[in-house]
Amino acid sequence: MARYILTVIANAVEGREDEANDWYDNVHLEEVLTVPGFVTSQRFEPMDVPEGEKVRYLAHYEIEADDHTVPMAALNEAVQTRLNMSDAFDGASASVTV
Repeated sequence: MARYILTVIANAVEGREDEANDWYDNVHLEEVLTVPGFVTSQRFEPMDVPEGEKVRYLAHYEIEADDHTVPMAALNEAVQTRLNMSDAFDGASASVTV
């Protein structure tokens, strides 16, 4: 079985960083691990952000699967149907890479 890393870089909605961070750290990371194929999750934020730049957050999810598109499709389905998504998370700013 192959291993993949899903990387997500995104922002919180401006002015709602605490709410978005609480949701991501205490709800979302664990919920993603309920999706078949996702085995670990970690989240990071920068220590030093240059003046005028938006803080961007980074999450890594480890996937174990023969074909990474299967768990990714399951994740997309779960996001639409059963995961508790927060409107404090700025999905429009998200960059997703496997």
